[in-house]
Amino acid sequence: MADEEKEEKGNGKSSGGLLPIINLVLLLLVLAVGGFIAWKMMSIEQPATDSDKQAVAQTEDTTIPEAEDENTGPPIMIDIDDITVNLADADESRFLRAKIKLEVRNDDAKVKVTENMVKVNDLIITVLASKKFSDIRTPQGKYALKEDLVYRLNRIVGGKPIKNLYFTDFVSQ
Repeated sequence: MADEEKEEKGNGKSSGGLLPIINLVLLLLVLAVGGFIAWKMMSIEQPATDSDKQAVAQTEDTTIPEAEDENTGPPIMIDIDDITVNLADADESRFLRAKIKLEVRNDDAKVKVTENMVKVNDLIITVLASKKFSDIRTPQGKYALKEDLVYRLNRIVGGKPIKNLYFTDFVSQ
């Protein structure tokens, strides 16, 4: 009877000790193969691409008219008066002070914008006053505001005389 108990204990230890060793060996083998494959993938050289080729040949049909700029001289800028507005935040009283410069395409566009300066100022004040602080505090918000203003200003002036809008001062509190 004592011999039988020794045999049972001996059999249980040998099979229980072999399984974790096999698992460890398999795990190390999988990790080694995975590491080797990753190393080979990282060491493969990428073929050089020829970036001198144009993706699409430039023709009259593929040229965007707004992208062409016949003015090769210095940019023409128009200063907008300092603008201070209350922001549309309901929970707090916040304000925005901005100085803006408009970049126009040519002298004709400058004349067109200065003739409509009252409309331009009114639109800028209306759009800025409709914004909340959370809308304009991030760089993405400021960029979206610039795009919106350029689009709306071009619509009220007529055509696309305004190329860009620059904030030279932008303080909100």
